[in-house]
Amino acid sequence: MTSSPKTSKYTLGLPAKYPSSGRRCHGQRRILFLFSLILLVSSGSMLILHITTTSPFNQATSDSLSCQVSSSSSSSSEGCPAVIRSRWRSDKESDNIYISQEEDSNPYMSHGRPRAALPRPVDNNIVDKQQEQQQQQNQFPSNETSNDSSQSPLSDVLNNGSTNTTEEDEEVENMAPAVPFEETFNKQDSTKYLTYLPYAGITNQFYGMLRGMEVARALDRTLILPPITASSHDKSKQNQPWSKFLDLKKFTEKTGIKVIEFHELRDVEIAELNQLQCGITCGFGSKRTIDFTAKGFLKQWKFNLTLSPLEQDVTRLEAVTSLLKPRSDEKYLCISNTYKIVVKDKSEWEHFGQHLYFTEELESHVRDFLSKNIVKPDPAIDPETKELVQSEEYRYLAIHVRRGDFAAYCEGNFQGPRMVHCLPSTEQIAERIDEVQKRLNPTMELSKILPVFVATNERRPEELKKFSDLGWRYLDHDQMGTAEKLGVFGPMMVDQVFMAHAQALVGIQMSTFSRVGALRQRDWHGREVEYM
Repeated sequence: MTSSPKTSKYTLGLPAKYPSSGRRCHGQRRILFLFSLILLVSSGSMLILHITTTSPFNQATSDSLSCQVSSSSSSSSEGCPAVIRSRWRSDKESDNIYISQEEDSNPYMSHGRPRAALPRPVDNNIVDKQQEQQQQQNQFPSNETSNDSSQSPLSDVLNNGSTNTTEEDEEVENMAPAVPFEETFNKQDSTKYLTYLPYAGITNQFYGMLRGMEVARALDRTLILPPITASSHDKSKQNQPWSKFLDLKKFTEKTGIKVIEFHELRDVEIAELNQLQCGITCGFGSKRTIDFTAKGFLKQWKFNLTLSPLEQDVTRLEAVTSLLKPRSDEKYLCISNTYKIVVKDKSEWEHFGQHLYFTEELESHVRDFLSKNIVKPDPAIDPETKELVQSEEYRYLAIHVRRGDFAAYCEGNFQGPRMVHCLPSTEQIAERIDEVQKRLNPTMELSKILPVFVATNERRPEELKKFSDLGWRYLDHDQMGTAEKLGVFGPMMVDQVFMAHAQALVGIQMSTFSRVGALRQRDWHGREVEYM
């Protein structure tokens, strides 16, 4: 009887031991966790030490840090490096481009490297999206994006051409300086030049050229025109001179603006790598990275790029030119962006755009096509000479229909009744064409119904069938052999010719590509465009 209570007491006491056992287990786990954490921190420190002691960039970084320390304690910073160079590749197979930025005066540096060369931080996703939408808006409704044509992006410019780390590797290393661009000019040449970096798609590049002409005129400099350069839309990695499609000689005769193209100054096949120094305008190179198109231009024309801020980051034409005028002794000036420069009353078209006529080669390609597909009108009596004259003008209607990449932009920014101004349906366009036909042919006489040609990037079979069922013909450049004859940018320029010379153009109000065609209609033929 005496042992039973003891057994019972022992049994009842067992549960009381578990909490203490649990505390010991928790204590052991904490010790193991702390030990693991110490090992992890130690291994990370050794890795950092290894990178620091073996990186070829270590010396430049330490020099930069020592300069920063000395500058904080002394007003003089002599002996400090003016720039730190960084190398990046826009894709894994491409040639390298070197970009450097002046560190002392640029607040947009990070860890001794230009921000333009760094991967975009994760917490900037919202900002990136806003910039991407803004670039789309500038390229589509307001540089085509890009096609700038423009555009420009133009939804993929930032992602595919600028900071997409899946297609762009960054390597940092010491490198020998390239020969400055100014040293490649003829020593006997006293001409002072201005140039700029192309932006986005073909239409944005076109407007960037016009605004570059405004700056060149204000500074009394000859403008070096960058070629039409592939944007993030086509990614062809090609370029063509503007003179392939626009009569620059006739333009200079009419306006007095002196222009020259890069291929006239530089044989890219034999040219060595040169250093191009550009001032930052409109925030490109500081607040924003230079885009896919600009990087493609630098790569194709063998330029390293050094970006340096002007005294102020400005966008108005008058402000930009006032900052550049004191640098009148420099052989050439380069600015990082012209498309975003704000010109008073948007007068760049009146000053320059309307005088950029198509080349005979481009016009003849369109005439040859029309001669095989349209019957010329019967000869008519000239009211002045009273003679029977055969008109050389082909009569037709043109439609510009922007689909594809443009659809996402429209659906994201326009809803309800506003959608017709950005992404009208084929049925809505057909209604407008009927109105135009009735206006030009009130009796709707069958023989006077004008043929309709559609300039479009639409490739969906069901939509193309709708065009065909309506009696329209879309411009099939593969069938026309346009690119084979005129090059990679030929199709877009041929579309512009069709739009410019039609008896009437039905265009998209929110598309800059349509609006350029509308301006040519107005100023070349005195016609008003039919915007959707």
